[in-house]
Amino acid sequence: MSKATRSQHRRRAPKKPNHAKVWRFYVVFFLFLGITLGIVGKLLYLQVVESDALKQKVRQARSQSVVLFNRGRVLDRNGVILAQDTLLYDLFAHPRYYGKFTPAQIAQGLSPALDLPVEVLTQKLSEPYSTIGVIKNIHKTVVDQIRETRLELVRVDKKSKQPLRNKDGSIVTSQLSIPGLDFVRKPVRNYPQGSLAAHVLGYVHDEANVSSGVEAAAKHILRKIPEGMEAAQFNGRGEFINLEALSPENIVTLPKSEDVTLTLDARLQYVAERELAAGIERTKAQRGAVVMMNPRNGEVLAFAVVPNYEPETFFKAPAVHLKNWAMTDVYPPGSTFKILTVACGLESGVIKPDSKILDTGKMTVGGWEIRNYDYSKRGAPGMIDLVYLLQHSSNIASAKIAMQIPPKQHRELLQRFGMGKKTGIDLPGESSGILRPAEDWDQSTHATLGFGYGLASTPLQMAAAVAAIANEGVWNQPHVIKGTKTEPSRRVLSKETARTVTRLLTESIETAPNSTVKLKTLKVAGKTGTSRKPKENGRGYDNNLFTSFVGFFPAEDPQVLMMVVVDSPTIAEAWGSTVAGPIFASIAEETISYMGMKPARIASPPPAPKPPAPTVSPEPSAPKPVRGDA
Repeated sequence: MSKATRSQHRRRAPKKPNHAKVWRFYVVFFLFLGITLGIVGKLLYLQVVESDALKQKVRQARSQSVVLFNRGRVLDRNGVILAQDTLLYDLFAHPRYYGKFTPAQIAQGLSPALDLPVEVLTQKLSEPYSTIGVIKNIHKTVVDQIRETRLELVRVDKKSKQPLRNKDGSIVTSQLSIPGLDFVRKPVRNYPQGSLAAHVLGYVHDEANVSSGVEAAAKHILRKIPEGMEAAQFNGRGEFINLEALSPENIVTLPKSEDVTLTLDARLQYVAERELAAGIERTKAQRGAVVMMNPRNGEVLAFAVVPNYEPETFFKAPAVHLKNWAMTDVYPPGSTFKILTVACGLESGVIKPDSKILDTGKMTVGGWEIRNYDYSKRGAPGMIDLVYLLQHSSNIASAKIAMQIPPKQHRELLQRFGMGKKTGIDLPGESSGILRPAEDWDQSTHATLGFGYGLASTPLQMAAAVAAIANEGVWNQPHVIKGTKTEPSRRVLSKETARTVTRLLTESIETAPNSTVKLKTLKVAGKTGTSRKPKENGRGYDNNLFTSFVGFFPAEDPQVLMMVVVDSPTIAEAWGSTVAGPIFASIAEETISYMGMKPARIASPPPAPKPPAPTVSPEPSAPKPVRGDA
């Protein structure tokens, strides 16, 4: 074969397939196919499966971050304003509009109105941002003052760049408004009464979407968009996208949402907070609480908690001060619980109103010794009646009554009073307390339940429970918002039992010598309590005490139920009668006068002034109050 023929044969020979190119083709093809199917699948998922959720996110993203209407006011039962919105302004600066003025010159003009040092403002106005947040929450008077402020600008010749001068040689200047400023108005929550009822009202922080108390519980009312008002919506740049739908009147004058009226009485709230704070100071205690209720309908008339805080500046207060511990924290109620023990004993039939109980002063149950607080002083009192039990706070007699009631029946009766479950008050954060199943009760647990140990409750729970006795055996759900939907009232005790317990409580106070809770004009039914404080980080008790008193008046026709609890008083004689009792009495006396209650007895006239005692003889000491509890 010639050379030319071989060359032609090679040119005409078929080419072998390039497997590498084919493989790359299929890889690219399937890659693009997979990407296309992924995109289509994602679109289907977003537009079909996630459609509703994404629409909701769009609505939230477009919705206003700062409300364009005033929230509703919070009023007390008599119309006193406790919380309302006030129109304030945030000041922003835009450096690109400073013009011929320097940050230092603008700071010089702002300093008098904002009451801030020029150096601080200069540093703030010199920040390398297109928009600078200068200060928040300034009043309109400050805004007006800034707008009226004029800065002096020296006129300069364009050619020579030298200051222009008048004929007399003075430099030519112009008076100009401060440039580059922007005022953004916003409604801000204001509390005209300061810290009054702070733990009921709560606080609100719009930017963090945080609230508590009534501000949180009634948020759906206080922040409800006023009828006929279109919600403002923004695009990603913060510009209105539905401005044509908004009423010009609503932009110029902000509409207001619905008001919320509380059951609180601002006057009684003030008295309760004042006297509680004074009692805490007198006894050098850690904290305290007062709950005042109308036992007939469950309305809370006052709810005082110490330490207190200012709702407007809640972020400055320690976290522990923000907590309404009277409904969030539990404690052993101690001898105030003997009211429920006697009531359960009478209702179950294990005792009668005229029963006598052998009080041995001390006894051993389940390997544990139980004794009366005054055993070292009184020893074994012997046979005692129920008035003596309540007046001298007998642990032994209370334990014996409790142990006679079958455990399941006893627990059922306590549950009727609301032990071991939330009262359902219309405030967030309530605790349910602790009441163990009857199957878990041993002898010592059952015995100690008689005098307020072996379980834990909140002061609010105890107030509601004793209010049921004041209301002739009918329990009402406590509430702080007028018109709130409450659970139906329930009968806890028979009317006869409730009246018997009321009579026994009244007699125990009326016949007690030097009682600190005996009022001048009205009879009180109530009981003191003193209990050891459980350790925070372990089992057992520390050396501190809870002192308390719960009572209602007038005893013949109860209109007010009051619970006073003081945590860890440090005075020498710290008992319910010496710490909580005087606080109760001082609040009750002012309440009687304020509410115009009819006196049940004529108050004793003040004693005639005595002549000064001889300097050589000391004045006789006042009699000490009777210790009301263990």
